Amino acid sequence: MFKLNNEIKITIENIPLPWIPKIELYYPDLPQFPLIYINTYNVNNQRIIACPVAVSYQIVEDSCNAIFTVLTNVESNELNNKKIKAELSERIGHSKKISKEDIIGCCNGNEQYITLFTDLWEYIQFSYGEYVPYGKFYEEIFSIIRFVAAWVPKTGRQSEMRMLYNFMSAFGERIVMPKKWEHLEFYIIPNLYDITNNNISDFPKFSILETAMKKLFDKYFVKNITIDEIDFKVMDKAWEQNKNNFISNVTDPMFSTGILSESEKFYAETLVDAFNRHAWRAAFFISSYMNIKSDYSKWTKQFFVNFYKNGNKLKGYSEKVIACFLQQGFLNPEVIPIDTWIKTFYEFPLGIDTTSQFFNDFSNLGKLERIIWLSSQSNKTNMKTFFDILWCQRYGTSGNKELRGINPISCYSCQLKNSCVGVSKNRFTTVKLLDESKEDDLSSIFGSNPKLTYICVVKNGVPKRCYIRKRNNATLIDEFSGYLLTAKNKLPDRLLDKDIISFKEFVFSVN
Repeated sequence: MFKLNNEIKITIENIPLPWIPKIELYYPDLPQFPLIYINTYNVNNQRIIACPVAVSYQIVEDSCNAIFTVLTNVESNELNNKKIKAELSERIGHSKKISKEDIIGCCNGNEQYITLFTDLWEYIQFSYGEYVPYGKFYEEIFSIIRFVAAWVPKTGRQSEMRMLYNFMSAFGERIVMPKKWEHLEFYIIPNLYDITNNNISDFPKFSILETAMKKLFDKYFVKNITIDEIDFKVMDKAWEQNKNNFISNVTDPMFSTGILSESEKFYAETLVDAFNRHAWRAAFFISSYMNIKSDYSKWTKQFFVNFYKNGNKLKGYSEKVIACFLQQGFLNPEVIPIDTWIKTFYEFPLGIDTTSQFFNDFSNLGKLERIIWLSSQSNKTNMKTFFDILWCQRYGTSGNKELRGINPISCYSCQLKNSCVGVSKNRFTTVKLLDESKEDDLSSIFGSNPKLTYICVVKNGVPKRCYIRKRNNATLIDEFSGYLLTAKNKLPDRLLDKDIISFKEFVFSVN
């Protein structure tokens, strides 16, 4: 039985003031479940379990010292406290925090990229200060659970946190807390060292789960895929998504034929249940876990790129999940999950056509991802600091059917347009200005003007809607930007007098 009988204070100095609201000890919907998880060993090979349960701040001019109240199973001494402080510093992203110079270094000397990220850093700095959090945000095994839960969550982060809690409470050993903290639930599972050394006897629930997963893996991951001389076992056919079909098609047959014991069957089904009854997430966790001993720490950038390129062959695996936990759990600085936000950022602001080019043009992609992700999320929530930039990454039509992308209206009012690589690459495409009263047969306009790229509908000289050519048809890609433009954004008369103008003339007609 694990007990956290010791309460200690750990102080981390010189934290940027804007980080204060970003240091999260609990999620509001799960106030009993501490989120920062420490499970490691000290120099004497004694297990250290710790979790911060409260934090206060000592303000020092433009920075602060964070004073954490930490519950732990070990005695307070210099070596133990130093180890806990190092782990806690990783969890809040302080130990390897990112500077502007780090991001410029990621650009490998490309002046266009450097200029864009230099301008973007001004917005980042306003929200985060001189540094952005980066580091080993999660213990390795915990990180796998965390990011499997983050795969297509039904209700966003709320679902993610619930699935994380479901897993830990189902398969972790509950920690005994001091009486004044006994309202909290903290669970422990084997860490990476335990698993790679087959040392999980202290974790009976997880031991049963591991045995069940090995049997599921042997039964259903039967195809061989080789990537750079490393063999992966993949599924021939994905499991159906819901739990009932998983029981009917997977665990019931394996139980009836004696492959799974009753407890193993129960734990296999509980695994699906923990991940919101979605069997694909269970498969992603199983494949991620079963490949631990191939040593994720040795994945180079090139191997990761090749792994990503083979994604369509890797049934039962999620490249995005793996990229996330390699970056934020295994601290691999050269991996990056390619999601909507990353893809739209490299396509639009960076003007990059392919994922391969993106991988090749930058180094330390894990650090770069933090900047892209923080900008995209701040932009997504319409945070005022980021409100006038990166319109290209937002949806531009009702029903969220079309991303704005690079288009005259969204770029017209974007404050990054002077350094945006995507804008510079579109400067000589053409835009037809069309009065709102004539907005009818737009496809015929594209048909009769083969070199025309955009049609911008204006009302009293103010841009309102933008259409793009798609196979000679007119597709509305941006109506929302027009809602934000008023008479003060009226195009100059010298442009309104023309029929067709260049993208450059439109976007840079005002600053």
